[in-house]
Amino acid sequence: MSPVSRGRKGKENKRGEVRRGGADVVEADDLGVAEMMAEVDARITEFEQVDEPVDGEYLAAGLLAVGYGESADYLDVFVRLFVDRAEELATPGALAFLRCVTALIAEPSRTVAQEAADRLAAAGVVPAAWVPELDEPLTAGEFVRWPDMDGTGATLFGSFARAGRTDGFLIFVDDENCGAAYDLAPFVGEGLTESRRLTDEQEPADEELMTAGEFRWHVHAALDARALHDRAAREAGVELEEPEEDDAIPHEVAEVVVRARLQILPVAAKPLPIHVHPEFEAGLV
Repeated sequence: MSPVSRGRKGKENKRGEVRRGGADVVEADDLGVAEMMAEVDARITEFEQVDEPVDGEYLAAGLLAVGYGESADYLDVFVRLFVDRAEELATPGALAFLRCVTALIAEPSRTVAQEAADRLAAAGVVPAAWVPELDEPLTAGEFVRWPDMDGTGATLFGSFARAGRTDGFLIFVDDENCGAAYDLAPFVGEGLTESRRLTDEQEPADEELMTAGEFRWHVHAALDARALHDRAAREAGVELEEPEEDDAIPHEVAEVVVRARLQILPVAAKPLPIHVHPEFEAGLV
């Protein structure tokens, strides 16, 4: 697969191999139901070519990202549509899709997807060989921070492991913009190791090891700030930036997987920051 290499504010790019999986997000508000479901069918069919769990997760995230910046209830409506369609198809790809959805989302949608997957398995649908790996425990790896020398932000790195495979991400935080995530770059396997090495070489500041709880707090806060800003921009009619490279995974797709990874980490004692912007509508905060 093509590498993702997206830098920040003119910095050198960090490179590493990552599966593209879910780069196109379904914009359900702009599509008729029939066209939207055709996109769901096409996405589920792609699971027949997947051979690693993380690829499946990013592929599923391409549909789940329809809920980016919205409430859990909003996402739940679409998850139920996707789950119903997958169960109708009743293919190995549909079962793989349901299992990936189960790994990525919270309740109550998670149970809906899990029960549908269980019904397909009971009916004799055989999943791909990699699907059982999703049941293996996801464990925390290394968490590192490189602060900007001018105090305007930081680069964060986190890694995770499951069933002998590793994945993780770099996230670039802009403290001059409410600590929002400026860029989010996922990596897998050797690409993850290489991204960590290159970042350490390229960043002028020394690395700072973080606890899992600190990492979760900083990443969660950065993602929340980015989602708030993106939602405000959409409602103001401002067109959001597309990824710089054709094979880059869009922020909202990568965020689905990243937030799922954060759920296994301890919650920090301090509350997340509350963002207040006079220029935003009150309902957005």
